[in-house]
Amino acid sequence: MPLSEKEAPMQLAFKPATVYDVETLVAFERNVADPRIYGPTLDIQGARQEITKNTFYFIKKGDVVLGTVAYRAASDHSVYVSNVAVDPKYRRQGIARAAMSFILEKCKGATRIDLVTHPENESANQLYISLGFKVESRQGNYFGDGEPRLVLSLTWPRL
Repeated sequence: MPLSEKEAPMQLAFKPATVYDVETLVAFERNVADPRIYGPTLDIQGARQEITKNTFYFIKKGDVVLGTVAYRAASDHSVYVSNVAVDPKYRRQGIARAAMSFILEKCKGATRIDLVTHPENESANQLYISLGFKVESRQGNYFGDGEPRLVLSLTWPRL
């Protein structure tokens, strides 16, 4: 008996973003952003910078953008996860976990992976901690928006 859509694992595609995807990113941000929790919503220029200075992916199922994920590798073999976002319609389905697993696989040679999240973003905090991230600090006004952020890191010996 075939699995129902709900029981079947979601087939996700991670599509690399290019500067031609700036408007798609801006539209996605408008749909998902809660500026207090996620930081300021990107405009065209901000979206262009996010795509060009990071390794940026759209998370898709078919032609539907379900989320985004991005990271930036540094010369010291560390990685900063700059973006993990899932459309509210598709949350609580394992998409953010799949995105983080994707990044961890891509960056398995890194000595350290850092990210920031709002202290009140409980589902994100639970996800990151379940993946081995540790809270390093709490910083007030991290993005200049008056909101605090938790700085989390994952470290392991370089392979």
